[in-house]
Amino acid sequence: MIIAVLTALVAALAGSLVTVVEGGRPTTAFKAGAFAFAGSLTLLIVVMGALGVVGS
Repeated sequence: MIIAVLTALVAALAGSLVTVVEGGRPTTAFKAGAFAFAGSLTLLIVVMGALGVVGS
């Protein structure tokens, strides 16, 4: 579970950084990072659950 959270956080930070580099505003970057974090975390939990890593 911790691995999923850390991976999602890295994806969110990367998404925010790309938004800022492309000339986006910090608010837009924050929103992009939040959406990336939520999406990545959900996807990782589903995948890890399917693989039997999370849950029983």
